[in-house]
Amino acid sequence: MATTSKNYNILSSTSAFFVWGGWAYYVNSIEGKNTGLVSGITQGIASFVITLIVVFAVTKLYNTISGKALKIILPAIITVTCIGIVLVVVHSAVGTPHILYTIAPSLTVAFLFCIFTALSLRKNENATHT
Repeated sequence: MATTSKNYNILSSTSAFFVWGGWAYYVNSIEGKNTGLVSGITQGIASFVITLIVVFAVTKLYNTISGKALKIILPAIITVTCIGIVLVVVHSAVGTPHILYTIAPSLTVAFLFCIFTALSLRKNENATHT
């Protein structure tokens, strides 16, 4: 069974907090009324938690799905679709004014991160079997 390290999970999540929280602050701060701060903190916390969940979900799906290509692409599609739905709901609830601009870059990078994680899992799996 392929896995990722604890350091990989924490470093990825912490980076997501600062990068995507900062981006959300920047994109939404032009609206005034603390919307940038609220959106930034919301996105930062969401990105931290979601990144931890993404690594878990991709690992679980990777180990469940058979087929070399499907093991790489399908976890990314399923995970990013679910993340997108959650982020739209959360940002709607907190009143983020520019939801699409706030989440589109992070979803794009999340998709690539899922692919990278699946490829890392494959590499770890292959190293274990040799």
